[in-house]
Amino acid sequence: MDDVFREGLFQGRTALVTGGGTGIGRATALRLARLGARVFVVGRRGEHLEETAAQAQEHGGDVLAYPCDVREPDQVDAMLDAVLEAHDRVDILVNNAGGQFVSPAEDISYNGMRAVTRLNYEATWYVTNRVATRSMIPNGDGVVVSVTMAPRRAMPGMSHSSAARAAVESMTRTLAVEWGRHGVRLACVAPGIVHTEAWERYGLPPEQVASAIPLRRLATADEIAAVIVFLASPAGAYVTGDTLLVDGGLDQTGPGSAWGG
Repeated sequence: MDDVFREGLFQGRTALVTGGGTGIGRATALRLARLGARVFVVGRRGEHLEETAAQAQEHGGDVLAYPCDVREPDQVDAMLDAVLEAHDRVDILVNNAGGQFVSPAEDISYNGMRAVTRLNYEATWYVTNRVATRSMIPNGDGVVVSVTMAPRRAMPGMSHSSAARAAVESMTRTLAVEWGRHGVRLACVAPGIVHTEAWERYGLPPEQVASAIPLRRLATADEIAAVIVFLASPAGAYVTGDTLLVDGGLDQTGPGSAWGG
C-alpha cells in the first residue's frame, strides 16, 4: 500500500507494539518504523519478532525484538525496564496482542473464558497502566491505541472475546477522561475480518465470509495498521476515548451470515 503519511513523521518517537510478530502487529510496527519511529515489538515467539525486525531493517527501519508474555506481569515489568533503559520513554503504545477460539457460549469452560479475558483484557490493562505510569504521565505526552473487535453486535461463537474487547473499549473511554489532563490520548481500532495467518486457522472460506461484507472482501493487516498510525499521528491529535470501526461495513449488516450464526 502506498503511504499517505509524510516521511519522518515519527522521527524521535518510540513505539511499543505488543503482538508484533505477525499480522496487524507486524504491519503496524513496519509502518511506524518506515515513518521514523524506533519500535519495540513484543510477543511470545521470538523468531517471529526477529522476522519483523529483519523486514524493517531491509528498508532502514529501527525495530528491536523483545520476547515477552504480556499475560505475566513480571515479564511485562522486565520488558519495560529494558525498553526504558534503551530509550527513556514510550511515546506510542499499540496493544495488539490477543487471541480467542470459536465456541458456542455453553461450551466455554471457566478456564477457557479466563484464558481469553486474561490475554485480551487483563494484559492490555496491565501493559497500558505500566507504560502510562512509568513514562506517558510523567512526560505529559503519549498515545495508546488498542485493537479490539468488530462487528459491535452479536458475534456467535465469540462471547468470551466480545466481552473482553468490550471491556477494553470501556476502559479506554474512562482512561481517556482520567488521563487527558496528563496529555495522554487513548483510542481503539475495531477491525472486521482481517485476512491473516491467524484468521486462516478458523478454516472459514474467504469467499463465503467476504460475501457478507458490503465491500465484498476481507481487510488486509496493512489497512488496519494505517488507521492505527493515523490515530498515533498529529492528524489524530484531537481524537481520544473513541473506537474506530474498520470493517468494510460488516457492522451495518450483522455478522450472522459470516460466522454461521
